[in-house]
Amino acid sequence: MAGRNRPETRPRDASMSLLNNLFSQSLEPGYAQAAARRRSTGEQDGGDRTVRSRVSVALVIGMLALGLLLAMAIVQAQGSVGVVSAEREGLIERIRGEEAKTERLQDSLASLRSEISELEDTQLRQTSTGQSLRERLQLLQGAAGTSAVAGPGIAVVLDDAEDIEAAERPDLARVLDVDLQMVANGLWAAGAEAISINGERLTTMSAIRMANNIIHINQQPLKPPYAVWAIGDSRTLPSRFSEGPGGDTLRVAQQQGVRSAVRVEEWLELPAARSQLIYARHAEEAS
Repeated sequence: MAGRNRPETRPRDASMSLLNNLFSQSLEPGYAQAAARRRSTGEQDGGDRTVRSRVSVALVIGMLALGLLLAMAIVQAQGSVGVVSAEREGLIERIRGEEAKTERLQDSLASLRSEISELEDTQLRQTSTGQSLRERLQLLQGAAGTSAVAGPGIAVVLDDAEDIEAAERPDLARVLDVDLQMVANGLWAAGAEAISINGERLTTMSAIRMANNIIHINQQPLKPPYAVWAIGDSRTLPSRFSEGPGGDTLRVAQQQGVRSAVRVEEWLELPAARSQLIYARHAEEAS
């Protein structure tokens, strides 16, 4: 018929399009996309495993290197400790040797002093003038501490607290150098004529000091208990000492746990002082 448009021709296999799609595309697009994602993820996991493997190897190598460095440091430290220990032992041996040498010299000095004293007595006893001079010399030597003396007096004993660590103030629960200083000054003030502490005679040149928790007198280290011997009038010395600064010192120290005791002695023997003048001379001799 004229004027009418002819319909478009339909493909012959149009009814077969679904089958064609099934054969041309074996999987749904969603499945294909999932498979693609799995493939890409698998490749990434493989890369991560490779990186992790490399990191693990580097970590093992680092740990081995660190262990080697630590081993070398320990070996060097042990070697240094051995060297220090050997040096320390050598120093201790030297100190002991010097101490033994000092003791021998002190014994020799005491023997020479005794010989000199005997010679002086022998010479001075021959005349009345010499005898008077001898008595005066003995008094001066006793007062200066350069000769041994004996007589009545009192003994003051001080000792650290029985349990220093349990004390409220452990630093004050032990005998301090200031305690001995105050006790000695209290004895001098009470009328003592001669004083010694653990066998060390006190003179005008004596020093009582503490270093590393050890009290030194005349440069000699002492250990507790400390026996302070004082020669004087045994009838008045105890009471005057107790009522003075020395007694106050003992009472304060006892409050901190320091143990002390005072007893009267009928006879005490004090040695001569170790120290002697080396550089000092009489003014007449020096001029």
